[in-house]
Amino acid sequence: MNNSVLCEIAKKYEDRGNIEKAYQCYLEAALSEDDGEAMYALAQMYFDGEYVNESYEKAGKYFGMAYDRKADIEPWTLIFAGSYWEKRLEDNEQNLLYAIKYYQAAADLGEGYGHECLGKLHYDLGEYDKAYEHLVQDEVCNACGLYYLGRLYDEGLAVGQDRERAIELYKKAVECGLGYEEEYGEDEDCAKARERLRELGVA
Repeated sequence: MNNSVLCEIAKKYEDRGNIEKAYQCYLEAALSEDDGEAMYALAQMYFDGEYVNESYEKAGKYFGMAYDRKADIEPWTLIFAGSYWEKRLEDNEQNLLYAIKYYQAAADLGEGYGHECLGKLHYDLGEYDKAYEHLVQDEVCNACGLYYLGRLYDEGLAVGQDRERAIELYKKAVECGLGYEEEYGEDEDCAKARERLRELGVA
């Protein structure tokens, strides 16, 4: 059975609500002929946890593979692709290039959080100039980017040390993180910003 037929069958199963059968067909199509659309469908199933155990890790892996095969994907999915490889930096130096590639692709496609992910990644690598270049590009209210931009000003890395500016950014990080926490639970970067403000003696 060729790949296009498998995808057609999978779509029919999906339309009928038989996600388990659809998954099996998409999986066979994706692995047998490297089909990007099938990989994207698999990624969505893992992301949503439909008849498979929810796994952002597997979703990220397949989102990246779908992008590489020119599938029509949403830019935000590349954040998960980048995250998949970022968590494996110690396994292979090549994985860093994969993480950067997917985060940059997300940013290039209009997903501002890609810049924040790149900023954090470069900060962790000690590449502060590159971190700053990305962190100042995204104006979306997100605790991650605001916290790490605050760290640069706080420590005088890539920019002149400016503790007042750092405090301002930490406060914004907390404000933005609170909205996230109300819906999803504690935000790691919001918590870091709160802790740093306490260390600086700021309520």
